[in-house]
Amino acid sequence: MFTDLLSDCLLPTCLSRDSRPCVRSISWSPLGLAPNAGCLLAICTTKGVVKVYRSPFHEFSTEWVEVIDVTEILHTYFAKTLYGEADVSPSDGQASHHEVNQGHNDDPPVANLGIKSKDKKQNLQENHNLPLIGAKQYASRSAMRKNLFWRVDEPECYAVTRPSKPHVASPIGFIQAHDSWITAISWSKFVSDGSTQLLLSTGCSDGSVKIWRGYTDDMLKPTEDGSTLFSLLKEVIDAGSGPTSALSLLVPDNSPHKIMLAVGKGSGSLEVSTYDSSTGEFGALSSHHAHDQIVTGLAWAYDGRCLYSCSQDNSLRSWIIKGDSLHEVPLPSNILGDRISIDVPDVFDGCSGIAVSPANLAVVVVRSFDANLLNPMYQVRSHKGAVEFFWIGGQKLGSSLQIDPDEDSPGFPNTDLVNWGRNILWSLNQYKHLDKPLVLWDIVAALSAFKKSEVSYLDQILVKWLISNLGFEWGPSLGTVLAHVCRHLSDLTSRQLHLLNVINRNVILRETKLNNVNGEERGSDGEERKLWSKLLEMREKELRERLIGCSFSATLDLSSRLPVEGYYGNWQPVGSAQMRQWVANNDCVVKDYVKLLASEVKKTEKRYIAEEDQCSYCSAPVPFKDTEVAFCEADKCKLPRCAVSMAVCPSSPTWVCVSCDRRVSNLAPESLFTLSRYPPSVDSVQEGSTSLQKLKPT
Repeated sequence: MFTDLLSDCLLPTCLSRDSRPCVRSISWSPLGLAPNAGCLLAICTTKGVVKVYRSPFHEFSTEWVEVIDVTEILHTYFAKTLYGEADVSPSDGQASHHEVNQGHNDDPPVANLGIKSKDKKQNLQENHNLPLIGAKQYASRSAMRKNLFWRVDEPECYAVTRPSKPHVASPIGFIQAHDSWITAISWSKFVSDGSTQLLLSTGCSDGSVKIWRGYTDDMLKPTEDGSTLFSLLKEVIDAGSGPTSALSLLVPDNSPHKIMLAVGKGSGSLEVSTYDSSTGEFGALSSHHAHDQIVTGLAWAYDGRCLYSCSQDNSLRSWIIKGDSLHEVPLPSNILGDRISIDVPDVFDGCSGIAVSPANLAVVVVRSFDANLLNPMYQVRSHKGAVEFFWIGGQKLGSSLQIDPDEDSPGFPNTDLVNWGRNILWSLNQYKHLDKPLVLWDIVAALSAFKKSEVSYLDQILVKWLISNLGFEWGPSLGTVLAHVCRHLSDLTSRQLHLLNVINRNVILRETKLNNVNGEERGSDGEERKLWSKLLEMREKELRERLIGCSFSATLDLSSRLPVEGYYGNWQPVGSAQMRQWVANNDCVVKDYVKLLASEVKKTEKRYIAEEDQCSYCSAPVPFKDTEVAFCEADKCKLPRCAVSMAVCPSSPTWVCVSCDRRVSNLAPESLFTLSRYPPSVDSVQEGSTSLQKLKPT
């Protein structure tokens, strides 16, 4: 699927039919809860089974691996609390939390959702032996309509070649949210008075909608079973207005005290409300009869200025906020592909969900097929649904969001290009926020498509972004701006450098074969490409120097905490000797700050730092001569080096960095890309070293 995302047009991806329990809803965790800095995936089936999966980063297969069975933990939790019934004894030998080891290759894959490995006869025998409950107990348990909350701890570090600690999930509380079945929920993070809070909106089959507030600090503390961590902030809609089918909650970045809530109804109507947490004022923007059938999905885009809705009637609609009201607008034309986004194939029967891409340049819709319109021999047996991508980068949103470029390009409608330019610039500027994950696949896909169709237009976008986002004010041409960037790399943050590298490698130089990672090009086709290659080489050296400096700082802190076992946050004392050698080899260009750190690291005890690598095949010493490849002294085996830690890669498979296409065994710590300045302040680097305290970097 991800290969198709880089094509000129995002096309539907078919989902195969499965006779086993169907998925009713899915949800992604925040970035970083899964190994390899990924996300966990929660799946709820039509039979009520909820499980959490991770990507198969150890197995290198297509089947996702189960890590937590929430349904089993839920049963354990309710059994421990006696289901609220005093006359039922708890089950023996059950724990209040559940651990699953991620590293086992025999974990049940996502394809086996809800299917046990035992045969049918054995399952029937086990079901026959289950304890029976009475009618009153059944009615009591069926009436338990609670929101139950779970805590999943984030891993301390990410290492592709090392097994991670098992996930630990434990229930931390619940709320009795409604008097009837909960049909929709939506989360959002909220910061007020310096404290991080979580907002939760809940919708009910009786039509009521409520917003709840909880404090993240309280969720990290041990709590007694049954304690309530969320308090009611606002009851948005009272009961009796028709079943709630979909919710989308958002706290805009540009208005942190404003809460926006979109509510979809079973009748097809759509309601949008706002709540100002600073004043306590609540207002309903507008209500619309949006669709002819039940609203199945809602998704905010562009920081709450645009809303997309889909329905069981197979329609997809776009809405924008103008003043204090909601207005329907046409879906943007898909100028990057062969089809118009509003052209729906006849075989589609309805939409069952919608989501917006990270940079808000595309939406994905889950559609079901009309079996009567499929080929009964080849399609009915294999097709159940489709995931369809639409470009929305040409959406017109209004001047309040966008910067006015004056670009005009032959072959495209001028208004579409203007909207695309504004929206791409807005998306790129959002990554100024250090807490926003650098997930750029839709930006890369869009820029790559423009590179094939209109190179001059791509250059205009990059020039405007470099001038506006990076703070440069020189020259109208791309070559002039790039030359100035080369002279002021040290003024850029690590996040800006990494973002430039991603766009450079995956868009500008993607079709160019490089002799090595330093950006030497085979058959350069112009001075501009040479300048991009030179800039790439300089940026990577700058980032490597920063990574080495931060690694030295962490190593010095580690050496002062005896004994040292495992990791210190995301940093590992791996490859320090090779990093010191790199500093020595580049003495003429490395900053004095890093040289001082290297000299301090050299004084630490050897047991904390490996002086040389060992060959992963014959265990012979591997001297450090190059940052990318190495040769052992015994058999002269050629070994790749980790692009992050400079250690020799082990014989087991390693990942390839999506930014630079190099093999990595240890991922760069996220904190490297959240530094607001480099070098960092002395106090934050190493308080125990007198020589470091005397050094005041600028």
